[in-house]
Amino acid sequence: MQPETLTPEDFGLQQVDNKIKDKGLVVVPDENISLSKLESWNDIRNLEIKVEWVMDRLIPKESITVIFGKGGIGKTWLMMDIARSIGSGLDYLGYQTIKTPVVFIDFENPVSMLNERTKKLGEAENVHFWRVGNSFKPPKLDSREWEQYKELPAGAVLVFDTLRASHGRDENASNEMASIMEKVKELRDLGFTVILLHHTAKNSDKTSKGSTAIVDLSDHILGLTRVRNAKEGEDAPVDDDDSEDPTYRFGWRDKTRFEPHHIYLSLNPDRGFELAPDIEEETFKSMHRILERSDVLQKTAFAKECKPLGLGEKKARKLIDRGIGRFWKIENTGKTNAQIVTAIKFGSLAPPIGSAELPNYPEVNSDECRTLLYD
Repeated sequence: MQPETLTPEDFGLQQVDNKIKDKGLVVVPDENISLSKLESWNDIRNLEIKVEWVMDRLIPKESITVIFGKGGIGKTWLMMDIARSIGSGLDYLGYQTIKTPVVFIDFENPVSMLNERTKKLGEAENVHFWRVGNSFKPPKLDSREWEQYKELPAGAVLVFDTLRASHGRDENASNEMASIMEKVKELRDLGFTVILLHHTAKNSDKTSKGSTAIVDLSDHILGLTRVRNAKEGEDAPVDDDDSEDPTYRFGWRDKTRFEPHHIYLSLNPDRGFELAPDIEEETFKSMHRILERSDVLQKTAFAKECKPLGLGEKKARKLIDRGIGRFWKIENTGKTNAQIVTAIKFGSLAPPIGSAELPNYPEVNSDECRTLLYD
């Protein structure tokens, strides 16, 4: 005997819900979906959407950003300093931030370490720790209580330290990590900016650990690695014992839906990370002198003018992109959107590109966050 077939039109919605509990009933959805309910190509095309950054050019707003690095390299220290700047609305190493509440969800670090780092980094506003050592512990992302994160202040920056410790699943299993990342996506889609601190793969400092689902379902991947001088545009990672005074590269790796950008850092044990000269600093200065002779050049012409420096056109174009905001600025002009490069005068280096367009984030009462975490 064939099961009885019902359509939603046969009953009210509640009646259908009750009927499907009985054996042998099949609900057939209405297959005639009106195209008027969908968005057209031009609807999407005509949207006015600007990419916003909670930290200019490095951490996009309302996104999932993974920051990976070897254990002990300084991911937590770096992120604490960035969180302090975002929460207080202060520039971080010259990069503008949007003042936004930050919740640092810590599954790993002892309070003694957090105490030491906060004393070295100084006071901060609008930054709260939700840690396993607190009587009110943060829920794991694979627990029933994970939705407590949705109750945090709207639009907050949520830092999970670390991704591996924030759940009990197998991080090498694609289906298990996909289920974790889907929950992170829910938080992003509610307007949170989610930052996941993560470890490197076993045999590579340039790749994040675990299933490819982590990368596939993230929006922006940043790496923190120790490097020696670049060769042919590639930074060579170094082991901890290779250099007494290492340079750190912090920036995009593997994937981004936004702008690929990176900076170089040095580590001051009494203060944290500081901006280090770019490995290509002297090359940038030579390129800047070439540009100053003309003041303005099309990007393609500028790349060709750099040939006497021993730069092929491909590498020159990469360096032009990296030097935006420090040595020159780029604008699209005319119907062909030709990229025009204009020299920045030394002594008046511009803020990172796009900073002036960023709106201030609405003030959030920090007591709201404190009440949720500690009361």
